[in-house]
Amino acid sequence: MSSLQLRARAALRGGRGRWLIPPWIAPAFLVCAIVLLPWTAFLFFALPRHYVANHWQLAWGGFDIGLGLALAVTAVAVARRSPFAEVTAAITGTLLVCDAWFDVLTSRGMSDVVQAAVEAALVELPIAALCFWMATNLAHAVEIARPFLQAAGFKIEGNRLVPPDDREDARRP
Repeated sequence: MSSLQLRARAALRGGRGRWLIPPWIAPAFLVCAIVLLPWTAFLFFALPRHYVANHWQLAWGGFDIGLGLALAVTAVAVARRSPFAEVTAAITGTLLVCDAWFDVLTSRGMSDVVQAAVEAALVELPIAALCFWMATNLAHAVEIARPFLQAAGFKIEGNRLVPPDDREDARRP
């Protein structure tokens, strides 16, 4: 059986007729992406080449605090084998890519640019790749496990995986 056959249907319904992911999400995100294209083109031509920003240190320091928290939460989620590890790993990877991008592009002077590029290439981007690899592997594991869990009588109720025995115990007086 190929992995495509194990993939859940788009907008998979949860218990009691509720959507886990509403069917309008994908088209809405696609519209946002399409609208963002001309906006981005406009910004490339309209924004000044040089700009002095207020609260520069707070912006970078705050971002690094958020990145540190994301790394810590991902570490705890992975250590606890939490179902949220997939999400936290994806968030952390995204923040690392953003950090590398802005570190390199906002650096001034050749030595700062080289330092930021080396840090991005040797630290931030490899850790981001590891985070995306973890998120992908965790998602793949869930896709593979889903049909076996359903065949064993597990259900999703209230966004929680409920084993068959718990549901039977809840029905008993």
